[in-house]
Amino acid sequence: MSVLAIDIGNSRIGVGVFSLGKSEDPAHRLMHRNWQSELKAALTDLWQAKKINDGPEAYPTGVVIASVVPEMTKQVQAMVKTELHLDAQRIGEDLKIPMKTNLTDESTLGVDRLLAALCAYVNTEQACVVISAGTALTVDYVDQQGIFQGGAIATGLQLGARALHEFTAQLPLASLDPPQGMCGRNTSEALNMGLYAAARGAVRELVEGYASELGHWPHVVATGGDAQRLLADSGIVDSLIPDLVLQGAALVWEHHKMEA
Repeated sequence: MSVLAIDIGNSRIGVGVFSLGKSEDPAHRLMHRNWQSELKAALTDLWQAKKINDGPEAYPTGVVIASVVPEMTKQVQAMVKTELHLDAQRIGEDLKIPMKTNLTDESTLGVDRLLAALCAYVNTEQACVVISAGTALTVDYVDQQGIFQGGAIATGLQLGARALHEFTAQLPLASLDPPQGMCGRNTSEALNMGLYAAARGAVRELVEGYASELGHWPHVVATGGDAQRLLADSGIVDSLIPDLVLQGAALVWEHHKMEA
């Protein structure tokens, strides 16, 4: 029993086939620009790969969508119906996420944050910090009982770079190349240094704060389009899982299938 999971983020769309929460094929990563043609091609590629490798009987029996861009959700649902003849279910609306929270208001919580937290906790079975480095930089905390305690939302690398470029008269758009050394020797290097230092500093400050509250250093899981270049050599991260939200969406689908 497998499921096609689609993650509609602020900058990218992820698509993958999962069984028991694990990826069966490499996930496709699509930018929002020209997403219709790219998503159609990705769906075709995934279906052809299943047919060639496993036979038509191995086709996914369900489709689940995790989206933080509501205006795109219905369009993706319609494409799935047209191309695959399946009804896509929406995380948070059609399928509730089986994770308790300790929040004052759940109504504005992004499903991506909660799915990443769910998957991280299922994988670690212990208190953990979940970092998502994308358009936004989120650093969230799940306690020992698997309760989502909330976290922090900050500016991601690319959003910070665009803001500095668009809201100043002369600063260029940062290349976001990983900085070398501590001092930027020109404006471009200084921008990269500042953006990386701000993001890494925020992450370290928050993880240390959660560790202080917990009483020991938690397992730290990172995901998101910028996680590799931002955090791979930071010394903070224990696990780097690019498809954490997709895996979480697949886990929710499988949970509801088992409950049915």
